[in-house]
Amino acid sequence: MLSLVKKLMQRTILIVVIVVLAGYMNMPAAQAITLIPPSLEVGLTAGLSLETVIKLFNESSDTVELFTETTNFTAKGETGQPDFDFDAEPIGLSSWLSLESGPIVLQPGERYEVPITINPPVNADPGGHYAAVFFTTQPPEEGQVKVASKVGTLILARVEGDIKEAGIISIFDVENGQSFFNRLPVEFFARFQNTGNVHLKPTGAITVKNTFGKETASIEFNASKGATLPDTTRMYKAIWESGIVNEVSGNFWTKYWQEYGNEKNNFALGKYTATLAISAGTNGAVTDSNEVSFWVIPWRVLLLWSLMAAVGVILIIMLLKRYNAWVIKKAKK
Repeated sequence: MLSLVKKLMQRTILIVVIVVLAGYMNMPAAQAITLIPPSLEVGLTAGLSLETVIKLFNESSDTVELFTETTNFTAKGETGQPDFDFDAEPIGLSSWLSLESGPIVLQPGERYEVPITINPPVNADPGGHYAAVFFTTQPPEEGQVKVASKVGTLILARVEGDIKEAGIISIFDVENGQSFFNRLPVEFFARFQNTGNVHLKPTGAITVKNTFGKETASIEFNASKGATLPDTTRMYKAIWESGIVNEVSGNFWTKYWQEYGNEKNNFALGKYTATLAISAGTNGAVTDSNEVSFWVIPWRVLLLWSLMAAVGVILIIMLLKRYNAWVIKKAKK
């Protein structure tokens, strides 16, 4: 145990705050540094260099000193969040990146463009390659315990050659696989499996139709344009919603009437079929569709409305009987 602790103390410990957008993560930037772009997609040709820039903007009132660091990333589970290995030796795309190491000193309100050169080797594999450029407040040093914050730009590169764009919707369903709901919202999820060698951004729509086949709703799929990396599966979610859903609390009757209000404000009734149709890749090279059916039965609303209808019918019958009796009585006179 002591040897393990000693080994950990000899390495640089970083408390990392990473900002990477494009459907991956969304956290506050280190030292109020803004990066443009938060993600960068580039097309590469093996053996040919490509030059680009990352723009830095110091929005704070303090002078900031930054150092650069590069690392590859992969997908973390099905969330789409990138997984970085800062201890690994630079290989692949991260080793192709050439940029100043720092320190880069930014005065308050200063903007700065960091030139980056990407040098893919002549034997670079066709397809997708993924890395990130980070700007950190501490220089990379060994044998010390350090606290640093980082802000980074994702680089999604596509090397020309034998490109394979392929993918399928492996699962499309509603939350928890439910078949019955008492109101909206209804949350959908889809697992998209990328079986190709380059990242894909599946987009499309979920079309919801009622019992009679009439379109009830159309929901944009993957509005954030999040990417699925090669040989991975990513889960995407979308929600069919209507009004505001208020929190339910209190005793049984209080909860009943509060949920009755939620059902009325988010009303749907009957069997619905949701169809997901997507496309991805160059000129929509990848297409797929899937569907799921479910029921929405707002039983509190139906119960109350049925009782009110029953009371109304009874009142009408009673009034008709009284009217008939009055007519008969008047006729006899």
